[in-house]
Amino acid sequence: MKKLFCLLAALALVSSSAYSQELRTTKRSGAAIPAPQIEASKGAPAAKKASTGKVIKGSVVSVMTFCSTGKAPTLNKDQATDMAKRGEMLGVLSAKKLYLIVNADGTSAANKLAKGGNVIVSGKLMSKGGVNLVAANTVD
Repeated sequence: MKKLFCLLAALALVSSSAYSQELRTTKRSGAAIPAPQIEASKGAPAAKKASTGKVIKGSVVSVMTFCSTGKAPTLNKDQATDMAKRGEMLGVLSAKKLYLIVNADGTSAANKLAKGGNVIVSGKLMSKGGVNLVAANTVD
């Protein structure tokens, strides 16, 4: 009896899932819902994009070291490359403020910071809840 009940419950779950998936992809009349069209945005020329935003000058540091001790040494190229390969978070320390750096599209910029030393980052600065983030256009 338990096996029959479990089988019926599994069948009900699968059929309701398939039915809800069908409702999501078709209208009630049976015609398919067209996929939303995503238009490619017309971006500004690269020269204008690079010139906009804030410029931050600082040194590349390990985010975990800074968060645990309150200070962090500047990483050289070998150290920064090794940490980036391991997936550790790198940031820029400028005027005793730690900035997390991401690319303009929101992906990690650890590879750009892997050269270590002092860097100049330009881009859009965002700060909320004590977290400083830079959506970087350029990292030099």
